[in-house]
Amino acid sequence: MKKVGKKILIWTRNIILLFFALSLFFVLLYKYVPVRHTLHIFAKNISLRLSGEKTHIKHQWLPLSEISSNLPQAVIASEDYLFLIHNGFDFDNSSLNLHKGARALYLDNTTISQQTARNVFLFPGKNYFNTILETYFTILIEFVWGKERIMEVYLNSIEMGNAIFGAEAIAINNFNRPAIELDKSECALIAASIINPTELDSAEPDMYLLRRQAKIMGIMEDVIVIEWNYK
Repeated sequence: MKKVGKKILIWTRNIILLFFALSLFFVLLYKYVPVRHTLHIFAKNISLRLSGEKTHIKHQWLPLSEISSNLPQAVIASEDYLFLIHNGFDFDNSSLNLHKGARALYLDNTTISQQTARNVFLFPGKNYFNTILETYFTILIEFVWGKERIMEVYLNSIEMGNAIFGAEAIAINNFNRPAIELDKSECALIAASIINPTELDSAEPDMYLLRRQAKIMGIMEDVIVIEWNYK
């Protein structure tokens, strides 16, 4: 029995070490190469196939410099007001306390960093194990990627419409123009729909979406101006 127990401990240790090695490898890899495939996109594709829907995944990677600078401003206003200064987490609702206008937008306290970690590295689902992994990957990408890369991956990997992932895909599909040409109102509308991309359509916004758009545009005035690759 002792030998069996020892083997189990060794196998467990090896699996944990392998997980850490692979996770660090992919985080380092994705710091430099385009993230064209994510587990969330994969899961969405499987879901569409199983449901028999004829909708196809739309996704195209773009460097941050080829995405309108209005879009980072809009998603920070709508999703994570303190993105530029927090360490990946906002457990104490400080975003809401700092900017009361954001209170009407946030359904939970998930930061852009957490959403990025979740979309790239995890399958959809809310459970204790996923929460632990999300926290782990959030810490990793905050440390390894930094804010600019996190925003770049977020704007390319988040679902912005039903089966439409990333800025370029939503810009072409809903506004018939490349992402670099999106104006402030269009970016606010896209950001407003991220809360429920399968139901909210930025191409044909309802009154609820238009109200969120107006709120986001107001908050964008107070968001720190994003420069990064925008020269």
